This record gives sequence, C-alpha cells and structure tokens, in this order.
Amino acid sequence: MRQLKKAIKALSYGVGLTLLSLLLNPVFAETVTHKIEPLNLTAQAQYVEGDPNKPAILIVHGFLTTNQFHTVASMAQGFQEEGYSVLTPTLTLGINARKQSVKCNSIHTHTLEDDITEIEEWIKWLEMQGKKEIVVVGHSSGSQEILSMLHNKPQPSVKLAIFTSLFYLNGPELGTIQKDLDYAKEALANNNLRPHKYSFLFCKNDYYATPQSFLSYHKLTREYVLQELKKLSIPHYTIMGQADKRYQSVGLNWLDELKETGTNLVVIEGANHFFSSEYEFDMQETLLKILQKYASN
Repeated sequence: MRQLKKAIKALSYGVGLTLLSLLLNPVFAETVTHKIEPLNLTAQAQYVEGDPNKPAILIVHGFLTTNQFHTVASMAQGFQEEGYSVLTPTLTLGINARKQSVKCNSIHTHTLEDDITEIEEWIKWLEMQGKKEIVVVGHSSGSQEILSMLHNKPQPSVKLAIFTSLFYLNGPELGTIQKDLDYAKEALANNNLRPHKYSFLFCKNDYYATPQSFLSYHKLTREYVLQELKKLSIPHYTIMGQADKRYQSVGLNWLDELKETGTNLVVIEGANHFFSSEYEFDMQETLLKILQKYASN
C-alpha cells in the first residue's frame, strides 16, 4: 500500500494527500473527553487503540490550530497504519472542548504553563489506559511545548521525543516588538490584567491577549530552546523541512545550531514547515524509521 501511495504522488499535488491516505487506509478514531482538573477545563482528543506491545504515540499540534491540522492528521495516519496507539489532543487554549482553530483577535488568556499542564494530563490519561511506554511528537510550537515540559516536569513514561519544525517564539527576527514586551511587563507589574493588542508571529498588531498569556510564550527564546534541547536526557530527534520559509527569518545556521545540541537531526529535502503535499509521505516514513530504530535498541 505504501508503494501505491508513492506511485501516485506526482498526480496528487493538488488533491490533499492526507485525505487520499485516509481513503486508502480508513482508520476510525474515537473522540475521547478528559477533564483537566488543574485548569477546570474539559479537553478532547482523537484516539486509536493499537498494538499493546508497541509504544503509544502522543502528538501535539502547533500554534492556535487543532488536532485536525493536516500535518498532525498525516503523522497520526502514518502511525495508525503501522498499528500504533495514537492520541492527538486539541489543546483547549482556555476553551472547553475546543474544536476549531483560534483567531488572532480572539481573547487569549491561555498560557504556556496551561498548555504544558494539558500535555501532562494527556500523558496521565494514556497511563490510565495501561500505556507504560510513550513517544511524544510535536509539530512547530507543539515541539517547543513538549521540550519545555520534558525539562521542567519530566515524565517517566515518556521514553522518546520527536520534534518537527522546531523553532522558537521570541526574537526580533520573528517580529517580536520590544515595546510590546515592555507594555505587557508593566501591565502585569501594575496588576492590569486586561487584554491588549500585540504583535505575535503571524498575528501582526492583532494578537489580543492578557499580559500573562503574551509573556508566557515569550519565554521560548532561541537560546532557551537550544539549551533545553542540549539538556534533554531521553533519546530525541528533530525533523526539519529544508524549504521551510522560516529560515528566511532565523537563518539556515539554525540547523547547525540544532545539530550542535546533540539532537538527532533529520532534514527532509524540499519540505516546507508543514511537510505539505508529497512530503507528507516522506515525513511518515521518517517517523516510522525513527521508531523502528528506537525499538531495535
């Protein structure tokens, strides 16, 4: 079946390969609901039960998206086809049972710490299902959140981490505006917790957030990510797209800096930040090779 998929790549650029893969290999996930007690919020995830002798996979999506984002759906599909138990939660971002992406100009009260708490709670949920060996996979900011969690609150059941499209969130090269940071810090110091419009990544002067929310994500600087990656004690891989447009902002030396941390760096030629089109299959194959190598050690 994998050979069939690869054979029709050239005919499928505009079709949506994740949808095509789902049609060729239907795997039916169930929606599970989990109460995030520390936050008094209800979260939802898609879950597929697989081979109990294989590690369970937890996939965390990127900034403001959901578990339905095509990159996450493609990764999940690849794992499911090979018999892995796969859990793909949607982080609530402060919204009970959130199902849709959040817009820039929505009111953002969620924090990095809240996101980490939710990831921890989903790990506990997998443990409650009897999963003693868990692999965590992140895409984009989901990778950064997993990395931060593993450093600050290590999870014994997490045996392997895979980061995809791993960058950082705070830096003038990313559009961070110092006066925004200064305003948020002053507002927080004065206990002014009202939302304010900031610039944040692709949300240009349109990110409506409380100072706590805004500042929490700006802890994820270039230096922070590199240092935490260097300190990580469990096996870990970092998968990057060679044609990711974010290198135009951060520089191609970002790949060299990642490699210097000691992470197992894999660069997929031609792939963008989202591993779109035919590169979905290259991503799936790369992920499975990593798991096969991990299983053989």
